[in-house]
Amino acid sequence: MKKFGILVLVVLLAAAALFLYRFSAGESDRIVVKLVPGPPQPKVSLGEAGIDPAAVQLAVDYAGKHNTSALVIGRNGHIVFERYWGGTTLDTTISRNEFASVLVPLLVGSAMNDRLIVNLDEPVSSYLPEYAAAPAGGETLRQLLGGQAAEGFASPAELVALVLERITKQPYETMVSERLWKPFGGGDISFQRNGTREVRRDSATAGCCVSATIGDWMRVGELLASDGVFEGNQFTPPRFVTLMLTPTHQESPTGFGVNVGGHFAAADVAWLGGGRSQRLWVVPSLRLVILRAGDESEESADLDEAMIPDSIIRGTSGWHPKSVGKDVDPNKYAPH
Repeated sequence: MKKFGILVLVVLLAAAALFLYRFSAGESDRIVVKLVPGPPQPKVSLGEAGIDPAAVQLAVDYAGKHNTSALVIGRNGHIVFERYWGGTTLDTTISRNEFASVLVPLLVGSAMNDRLIVNLDEPVSSYLPEYAAAPAGGETLRQLLGGQAAEGFASPAELVALVLERITKQPYETMVSERLWKPFGGGDISFQRNGTREVRRDSATAGCCVSATIGDWMRVGELLASDGVFEGNQFTPPRFVTLMLTPTHQESPTGFGVNVGGHFAAADVAWLGGGRSQRLWVVPSLRLVILRAGDESEESADLDEAMIPDSIIRGTSGWHPKSVGKDVDPNKYAPH
């Protein structure tokens, strides 16, 4: 009996040690920035925002059948609709997404606002002389922001982050918090640590794996929908975000850190996502932001990518169906 008690004690101690190891390892893999959040975005009703409630209900019904935990709509800088499942709120942190891909381009825009960067077509070696002889040194910021791979780097975003760290003399997580999160009133934000990678060792990973609240991602969406303006403050030069949301080349499905491909009810829909779990759709022509949070599951495997945003877009004032331009003569193209 005594031996059995000792065995149980050993097992319990081993389990506790394993738990502590996993907990500490998980914590050490993240860089957490603690911030006091500002006031939430103001809220108005769907009617005041010019969005048809019946159109939104179509989106809600569809979202509810596809393992959705949150559907939030913003327009003209206001939160105009919220629907949550399973205890989710506007303050719930979401992490299984790739919304973070847009942060590096926004930081570049912020640096251009401060004249720290004046030309996207300068080679990287202008900022990082040690790469002058390396293939990556000949790449331009424009090419890297457009997703062109840089030799020796895990992703183009890592090289751009290195440029930003050099010119601002701040680590990546500090830039995000000081240039974006604090000014627009964001709360806590955390980053995955690069770990043993040769480039930017132990630094915050750029371009992915950022955890922040639904409300703060809605603020990011508002920046995109309003050409870099949030509550009257210009975070990027005029038209820079418009450039971000433009295909990098003819028929390209991506802009700078965003997806611009897909068939939607509006021609200017840009979106961020990760798998089928999370989506952030932005429609600048309507100043519209739509966020869907959810979980990967068999139920969501048949999710229609356009159903939720299109239902809402079609019910938004100012929307017009796609059509040929007024200056186009259809007689030139129709068979006759």
